[in-house]
Amino acid sequence: MATNKTPDAHAHAIADAVDTAWHRAHGYGHLEVPLSVVAAFAFLAPPPHEREAVTVWAAGLGRDEMRRFVRTQWTAFLNARPDLANPIAPFALVWHGDRQLSDQALRGAHDVARSAVRTGLFDLTGDADIRRSVDLFGVLLTVMKGRNVQSAQGAFYTPGHIADLLSSQSLPSGTDSVFEPTVGTGGMFRAAARTMRERGEDPACATWVGIDVDPLAIACAAVNAVLWELGSGVVLGVGDSLSEDAVIRALAQRDETVRTAHHVRIMRRTLDALETLTTPRPNTRPHSRKERR
Repeated sequence: MATNKTPDAHAHAIADAVDTAWHRAHGYGHLEVPLSVVAAFAFLAPPPHEREAVTVWAAGLGRDEMRRFVRTQWTAFLNARPDLANPIAPFALVWHGDRQLSDQALRGAHDVARSAVRTGLFDLTGDADIRRSVDLFGVLLTVMKGRNVQSAQGAFYTPGHIADLLSSQSLPSGTDSVFEPTVGTGGMFRAAARTMRERGEDPACATWVGIDVDPLAIACAAVNAVLWELGSGVVLGVGDSLSEDAVIRALAQRDETVRTAHHVRIMRRTLDALETLTTPRPNTRPHSRKERR
């Protein structure tokens, strides 16, 4: 579904559609469900010549098909980015945790998926320049929390043009690290990365450290880090930025998760090798003339 809206207006249109679909089917709360669904489809990022077909396919998925797809997407994410496993946990655990989604939540998730793709999700995420110019998940989280005044306290979305202006004026040239003590969904990360690219610098070579008290915001920042192509030097943590150990704890969690993922992969390769060695092979030796008789 092509659109002539600005990226920010387009993001708001998607957020409104997702918000309406989720609250109509499910009501308030459990925002990790719709956010994780939108993220799973956003990772597809199909090129222009495939967007219409992918949109039709995604909108036509049945409820169980949608659930399998989203589970597969989060499995792929965890395998590719174990360094982001802790910050992304609120989203991944929806589909891989011990608790099963209720029928009502699954129905809402299905409605959210269809609403997002029909409102042109792939037009926003399929183009790298457009994808990197807007904080879709900042808009989503703000709009969806806006229905609940209590949960929205302290959470707000900084418009992209304001973030871009601040970054262009304050980010020193040659910056190799960015620290945001109240990172939210990463809007200032996006603006800093844009400034770097305009200067001919590669954001993927920088270190990005962000802390926030909201686990959902941190999960959104982890999704954004991938969509905005910030590279592997991303450290995100949930905590009070005024606490001295917030960054240290985030670094320790990240390193431990990466080490664990590395050990798991070694064990998996070892088990695969042992299975290959112990599996009987069919006898393919040519029979002699006597044996054939």
